[in-house]
Amino acid sequence: TVMEGTVKQRDSVMGMAVVSVDGTQMDSHVFDSVQAIVLGNSYGVKQGDVVAAVGAPAGISHSSDYGIISYVIRNVQTVDGTTRVFYASTAFDAEAGTFLINTSGELIGWATDRYTEGNTSMATVVAISDYKGILELLSNGVTPPYFGVKGQDVSQAMEESGMPKGVYVTEAVADSPAYNAGIQPGDVITWMNSQEVGNMKDFQNQVERLHEGDAIKVAVQRNNGRDEYKEIEFDVTIGAR
Repeated sequence: TVMEGTVKQRDSVMGMAVVSVDGTQMDSHVFDSVQAIVLGNSYGVKQGDVVAAVGAPAGISHSSDYGIISYVIRNVQTVDGTTRVFYASTAFDAEAGTFLINTSGELIGWATDRYTEGNTSMATVVAISDYKGILELLSNGVTPPYFGVKGQDVSQAMEESGMPKGVYVTEAVADSPAYNAGIQPGDVITWMNSQEVGNMKDFQNQVERLHEGDAIKVAVQRNNGRDEYKEIEFDVTIGAR
């Protein structure tokens, strides 16, 4: 069935969009047969699980394949958060669209050209559970908030070396709100809007509660080059992904 669609909202960081169509313009028989796919729990996906690849894994619409989850990587750094990444032994075409389904028929992720390491013959798959918050915003036509850093938790070993607790910035994305405010790689984010940032989960939760245009204050600890840290406060205006 070919219909006109409208882009409801975009996420340029992940290259995703939600497109809506007017169901009342569908043939009633076709409309009754359309069902929304269930979003699965990708946190439960483990090595060896059998999966199906649907969409266009062969680069052709309606093609399909099947295979297994070969490897699971946790806490992969992504912009303003972390995600799980799966490697699956299925055909894939990220540009044409390839989606992974578990044996219960639930969507657990989609193939991407990002995060590809080592053997590129396997599908690199972003886990759906880490994206559900942003997907809900997109579905409601709301712009996802954009701070613009990649980071990691300050580990116990890093703390023992003298680094303050918080989120260690590994990258400030060029031309992002954080970058334009002056936040740099090596900074440790310790609080946002007077709320402590103890780890990446704290940081991600706080960013997801923000909205485009919000002006917030962010404190970082910056190393002065002599293994001493100084607190610097920045004014950051949240952007759109």
